[in-house]
Amino acid sequence: MKQTTGGSRARRGHLRRLRPLATVLVAAAGMIGAAAAPAATAPTAGTTSAAPATGASSSTGTNTRTVTLATGDRVIVTTVAGRTRYTIDPAVPGDAAFQSYRDAQGDYHVVPALAEPFLGGALDPSLFDVTAQLRSHAGTGATADAETGTVAEVSPGTATQLVAALRQAVGADVRAGRRPGTTVPHLTGVPAAPGNAGPAPVRAAAGYPQRILQVDVTDRSGRPADGQAMLMNTDSSLRFMNMIPINGGVDRVAVPAGNYSIDFGVETYDAQGNVTSAYAVTRTDFTVPATGTVPDLVLNGRSAAPVRVATPLPTVPQLVNVGWFRTDASSPDPASNQDSAMGFDYTVLGSIPFAMNAQPAARVGTVSSEVQWIGGNTKGGYRYDTVFSAADVPDVTAYRVTSAQLATEHNHYYTDPAAPGRGAVYDMPYDYANPGPMGPSALIPQSMPADVTEYLSVVPHTDWIQQAFEGSGIVLTDDPAAFGAGTTTSVDWGRGPLAPGVGRHTILPGTGATCQACLAGTDLRLNLDDFDDSTPGQQGWPGYQANGTPMQVTSSLSAYQNGQLLGTTPGGSSLSIGNAPATGATYTVVYGTNTTTPLVSQSTSTDTTLVFSTTPAAESGAALTPLGNCAGQSTATPCLVLPLLNIGTRLATSEEGTATPGTETMGLSIGHVSYNDTGSHAAITSATVQVSFDGGRTWQAAHLTGTGAASAGDYTASWTNPVTDTGTYPSIRITATDAVGGSISQTVNHAYEIVKGA
Repeated sequence: MKQTTGGSRARRGHLRRLRPLATVLVAAAGMIGAAAAPAATAPTAGTTSAAPATGASSSTGTNTRTVTLATGDRVIVTTVAGRTRYTIDPAVPGDAAFQSYRDAQGDYHVVPALAEPFLGGALDPSLFDVTAQLRSHAGTGATADAETGTVAEVSPGTATQLVAALRQAVGADVRAGRRPGTTVPHLTGVPAAPGNAGPAPVRAAAGYPQRILQVDVTDRSGRPADGQAMLMNTDSSLRFMNMIPINGGVDRVAVPAGNYSIDFGVETYDAQGNVTSAYAVTRTDFTVPATGTVPDLVLNGRSAAPVRVATPLPTVPQLVNVGWFRTDASSPDPASNQDSAMGFDYTVLGSIPFAMNAQPAARVGTVSSEVQWIGGNTKGGYRYDTVFSAADVPDVTAYRVTSAQLATEHNHYYTDPAAPGRGAVYDMPYDYANPGPMGPSALIPQSMPADVTEYLSVVPHTDWIQQAFEGSGIVLTDDPAAFGAGTTTSVDWGRGPLAPGVGRHTILPGTGATCQACLAGTDLRLNLDDFDDSTPGQQGWPGYQANGTPMQVTSSLSAYQNGQLLGTTPGGSSLSIGNAPATGATYTVVYGTNTTTPLVSQSTSTDTTLVFSTTPAAESGAALTPLGNCAGQSTATPCLVLPLLNIGTRLATSEEGTATPGTETMGLSIGHVSYNDTGSHAAITSATVQVSFDGGRTWQAAHLTGTGAASAGDYTASWTNPVTDTGTYPSIRITATDAVGGSISQTVNHAYEIVKGA
């Protein structure tokens, strides 16, 4: 039997608390973020930054990049206000399981279940160290794409070979009745392991007499279990917190006397190397006495029961996220003192069950559990997204939701007809009242186009972050939403024409957001999204690696200040000026995009010209809501929302962006960038819509009808689609002006498709 001594600061992980600190915009890395370069022709007009395009920049000030693991699975990493969260995008849609943890250095690891038995042996744990790969941008054997911000540890071909080798080795062990991971897989092109099998011995905590604790673990069939357990002294984790190996169902470890907590988590496999289940067995409290006999600690895998949720309509599971979080008695604020905490996260997709045993609340320190469960019907017409949290580990088979606890949302997923018919969705509950570490969630496969009714848990202090990942590679993110029990809402995803913009946003208490178009003193920032759609507050940008291939968009941003060119930056979508004139200035921003991919046939290119002045930014209502923030902000220097015109459209097409010959209509809303209605309220003085059916050679004016007050900017545009063969892609040009000298002109090419009528 292997003996381990205690006192290490190593820790296996932290619990996902089902909340980011600000709006989470999850996406694979896009091309947004490069700003216009300074020009020598305007030495006094201010300077603009020229940062590399390392990820998506949005109204929440996020930066997103994607790490591709050695197994080909992707981890989408989103940093918000210094806090980071992780979204798992499995290499192959369907059944998958992952275990996540944070090591002693604070690096976050995401380990696919198939790789778990080989960590520290055939596989170096650094292969799954997401933080280290991002930090170095080129870890051991890694490659980094500076354009997309994607970090890949091994090539796609090597990843496929690695997965096959691991599956073969695990299957061989299962067939022979051996512990999974015993067989050494045949690896090619994968960085070597460090040469030690399992955790290194650790030193005893100074000044504490050691006692020998024996841990006995059986699996769910009653046989001796193999795996790893986290053991923590709950009086003070400084005395002991370490991962211990369980081989043949037992481990003996030297630890100081005191109060402890433990968790053991493992996966099971079949003879083909497929993951068949995942489970965890925990003990909230037990004591190692200072004198006398130390009783064995027994963990019985049969006590773990599968997570089940009773719903009003029948469902099949699609996702289970389970987290367990334990702090010691010296940690009154675990959110600010992660060194005194341990925990795990399991992310299980598809039909793989996850099981866990019930445990009481902690006698020493704290324990908490969080479960997010998603399930739907087999035909995909509805989906339940539920969340449960507790200050213990309840009976996970007894979760249930009723209609009175749910909000109803009708989701309409639009898609480009050239894109694959399958994308993904992301729904995450956001508990802003309970700060804590943030772990992973995962993307759920979603056919597109589709109409799906979603039933969402309504619990105190919880908002929802929702996204759609189009098969084309476009990522769409809505503002965080607060739902009321019994309410019904409807939302369109990807309804075109898709075009650059900033939008009109809602910031909820506790979420926080960084202004995308603001001025604070002499600090001016403007970030444009590439693919905003018809839903107010919904943002879209390129970068999701549909079918493993990042979406590519060629863009260029030129900026002028008082008529002088500041610079032109290929790949730019942001303007950052650190010394804008204190007396105000007039800016012209010219932004063009071009999408060249066979997965996109609509909104393939755009041209946008924005004119605005910083002088009227101090108009009534322009001060940013206190719920938001911006660069350069201070007590003496408030944020002012730039008086930037914004276009909102609702084109009447099918969910594949197609229309038939005859009358075509489009709702049109001209307004200004706003956050909780803070921003310019200047009157709209003009608006036009033109349509071209010959690639922009000729244009015809659409009929525009106002639907409210003349200055409100709300219209319905109409025109006639000609009788033509399928494959005609009209272009739409929209212009508008306001009463303070602002203007916008935007052309979207291939805005939709005309198809033959029935």
